[in-house]
Amino acid sequence: MSSQRSDWRERLRANPSRMEQELAINLEHDRIHYLTQVEIPVTTADFYFPLEPRPLIVFVDGRVHLKTSQMIKDEELRTLLRKRGYMVLELSYNDYSDKKREELYQAILDHLRIR
Repeated sequence: MSSQRSDWRERLRANPSRMEQELAINLEHDRIHYLTQVEIPVTTADFYFPLEPRPLIVFVDGRVHLKTSQMIKDEELRTLLRKRGYMVLELSYNDYSDKKREELYQAILDHLRIR
């Protein structure tokens, strides 16, 4: 089972969503330090910002995360992360669009307090 889990994680790293790729490009363009696909003991963060005193974890959630059963799992996991001292930003979208990408990017900047 662990090899299947590892294979899944490798595929995820090799195939980020278009939204994640575009957000990463914007962050790099603006020279904002971040890490991507960071393994935290209970999950993998799409984006990780090593802020003091509390790191910011960003999840970029597409359609699969909009199903009720997945939403419940996600909320339990993210509640646990908050209890462990992380700031958690959840960004959801149905379909990729430039407008939606800009909205999500602005949400990240707002949480980083960068304008």
